[in-house]
Amino acid sequence: MCLNKKTRIRKYLEQRAQDMGAFDLLLADYLDGSMQQKLKSLGIARPEIFVDFHKHLKCIGIQGRYGAYFTDVQIYPDEFGLAFDLDEADEDVLYPLQSREQVYLALSDALRVLSEKE
Repeated sequence: MCLNKKTRIRKYLEQRAQDMGAFDLLLADYLDGSMQQKLKSLGIARPEIFVDFHKHLKCIGIQGRYGAYFTDVQIYPDEFGLAFDLDEADEDVLYPLQSREQVYLALSDALRVLSEKE
């Protein structure tokens, strides 16, 4: 039986319902559309969210634009990375993943710094 990605994620979250960590909560944000809305509210234009959800690799990837900057966010179960660049955002600053809110706050803080540069 071949399940689509969102169905697999939904089943995974149902199994983890009593013990959801930060990554799981971010997956839930992806599924219900709130991640897309939060990214837009932070000022990221046309955010694209990609989820790799395999047995040995779980990652939420986000790409978009913030003003003149390319943005790239990579979220793994234990850490997340933020990268911004005028040409190609590929040098991440890594942080340990401690909470769902931490990702949004770190992104908000980084975008505020970028807006002060413009």
